[in-house]
Amino acid sequence: MKLRDWLTLTAIVGALALVFFVTRYSQPERVKLGSPEYDAYIEHYVDECLRNPPPADKTNGASPAEAERVEVCRASALQADRFNPGARPLKH
Repeated sequence: MKLRDWLTLTAIVGALALVFFVTRYSQPERVKLGSPEYDAYIEHYVDECLRNPPPADKTNGASPAEAERVEVCRASALQADRFNPGARPLKH
């Protein structure tokens, strides 16, 4: 390879590295566990779950109590957050 080829290759790799670092590190930070924004985010999904409950279980005739429904919704919201922390809202 000639010097010009090496310079072209170096320029391409450098440009790709620059694009990677600019796009990777310039993103705003996501809310952290335990912050008021995180609690509001979880509460939003708990409220949404309570408004749109999952289909009732036909094997158990009694419907769950309100406290049980809140706990199930909270557990599902926290589990969804653990599986996909990238879905957390951005800090303001």
